[in-house]
Amino acid sequence: MRSPALSVALLCILGTSPVRSQSFETRWGTAGSLGLGAVAQAPGMVVGVSALNADHERTATLVAMNGTGQVTGSVPLPLAGRVFGQAFVPASGGGGYLVGSIIPDGGDDHDLLVVRITAQNAVQWVLTEAAPYDQQVMDAAEGGGAGLYITGIDNTSGSHDVLLGRVSSAGALLWTTVEGGPLDEEGLGVAGDASGALVTGRQMNFSGESDAFYIGVDATGNVLWASSWGGVANDVGRALIRRSNGTYVMAGTTGSYGSTDQLGRRKDHVWLMALESDGDTLWTRAIGDTVDARGAFALVEAVNGDLLVAGEVGLDHSTDAMLIRCTSLGAPVWERRYDAGQEEQLTGIREDASGIWAVGRSFDASGLQLLVVRKNAQGL
Repeated sequence: MRSPALSVALLCILGTSPVRSQSFETRWGTAGSLGLGAVAQAPGMVVGVSALNADHERTATLVAMNGTGQVTGSVPLPLAGRVFGQAFVPASGGGGYLVGSIIPDGGDDHDLLVVRITAQNAVQWVLTEAAPYDQQVMDAAEGGGAGLYITGIDNTSGSHDVLLGRVSSAGALLWTTVEGGPLDEEGLGVAGDASGALVTGRQMNFSGESDAFYIGVDATGNVLWASSWGGVANDVGRALIRRSNGTYVMAGTTGSYGSTDQLGRRKDHVWLMALESDGDTLWTRAIGDTVDARGAFALVEAVNGDLLVAGEVGLDHSTDAMLIRCTSLGAPVWERRYDAGQEEQLTGIREDASGIWAVGRSFDASGLQLLVVRKNAQGL
């Protein structure tokens, strides 16, 4: 259902002097905080954060940060229940959408959740659907005049199936559809336009490994095509963008493709794949080496047409935050890694005139905290 508008004002940023952006790596929050994504707000960004309240229950918080990495304000969203945020994505005209799921007070099941945040950091509307069993939104993306496409997980069948849907600009749920097979499938990334959308994610196979998959739908939710890609190891599609030329690019992780050592062993590689809207493959790339594992969790098209990838690099329980710039055809230009603790992972990325912003999480002895990385166009 939709709720009436709720006012959520962030703390004001005092002063009128412009703040010049600079490179930084900032951690914020009490133990249990992690970044969901960021949207532009002069002179910096507003970050969506999943955090724990005093009762150790999950909540969603907006954090305002200026161009030097200073937190200028934060406020939890006034939602009744335990809130499990999964992504915070930009909206045309300013503001964004925080998506995930909510377990209402007194409830046991996850209900899908979409919250529209205005450019003034107010909650414009809240969409949640009290359906049986669990529904979780993992990603969302605007689709031109089609409103907002969402994807995630539906558990009605007793296993994970792909949830797809479309939400109007006024916060009405226009349609949902569930696609799945005999094993687990999860929708993790979505992108689209006024004519339809593509979804990527993962599906389990009978060997116990996962393959990346794609589903194409029209603007009314009819499935047009579906395909899967994978090899002998785990492969997953985690992020999906529609490029300015109308094609799509997936970023994820592959254990099946890429370089191997002398014994034929392979570390996980960043996996990029470009597709047409009808599912035809344009090119694929596996980026990595035989020393460290790599995984991609977020992707954005740079102003110049390059691809900017965010994720992690390293070995189990000792990972660094990672940024990679690739050409428009997926060839690596540079890779940067940032060590802010014991384990780091970047799960959201944006580019503006000041450079690259990426958000995620950092973990060490003090616990899990929000990590925000701001770098120039060279990742420095």
